[in-house]
Amino acid sequence: MKYFSLDYRSPPSGMGQIVDTEQPKKIGDKYNMILVDYGNESHEDPHYVETKYFHSDQAAQEGWAGPVMTEVIQYLRDQGVTHVYDGELKYDFTGADENGYFSIDRWAEIMMKFAA
Repeated sequence: MKYFSLDYRSPPSGMGQIVDTEQPKKIGDKYNMILVDYGNESHEDPHYVETKYFHSDQAAQEGWAGPVMTEVIQYLRDQGVTHVYDGELKYDFTGADENGYFSIDRWAEIMMKFAA
């Protein structure tokens, strides 16, 4: 399964990571995941094989990804992400399985309500 795991820790952990459970967890000394982040100071995280950064002064000012959410969701879909693990939203919204995974479509529906 390829999923996006939201990371609610403080920076520099990023917004979350794209994880492919059918691939090795690490390649050399790097996590074999794509770190997804946003804000107004792009960066590459040396701990991941790739960093996808969504530049937005507005998102940085507001402190959340709402202003770039449409682009983030499209990027996740383009990467083949089918599910999103969201350890916070699973308590407040229906549609997550018993392990806290939403389908990408259900998670996108929830996120776009906040971004509207």
